[in-house]
Amino acid sequence: MKRDWDVVRQVLIEVEALDALERDRKIYSNSDEDDGERIKGEHVLLLWDAGFVRGIDASNLSGRAVLSPDLTWEGHDLLETMRSQAVWERIKTVAKDKGIELTFDAVKALGKLALGLVLAS
Repeated sequence: MKRDWDVVRQVLIEVEALDALERDRKIYSNSDEDDGERIKGEHVLLLWDAGFVRGIDASNLSGRAVLSPDLTWEGHDLLETMRSQAVWERIKTVAKDKGIELTFDAVKALGKLALGLVLAS
């Protein structure tokens, strides 16, 4: 699986939007039969491993899974960097123009730069 930053942004927004009842019932899994849900599950697991999402380990023999996902402090910070579509597009453009690979640290650094550029225009 290749990390897709647009999917990362999508799942951060989705997890943040869950209300308490939805959160208690939500499970992300890398063994979901629906391709879209499986891809989101794989990205939530990456975010979980990196400490941006917390939840209950619901892994079993058929695959890894996170139950009751919620954003950590770092997850909220990352989402704030990526939330605005205009800023997110600017981050991706600057990274591509400069030949910078997107990592968590690069996204945060470029977010500060992109926000300044968006506000200046």
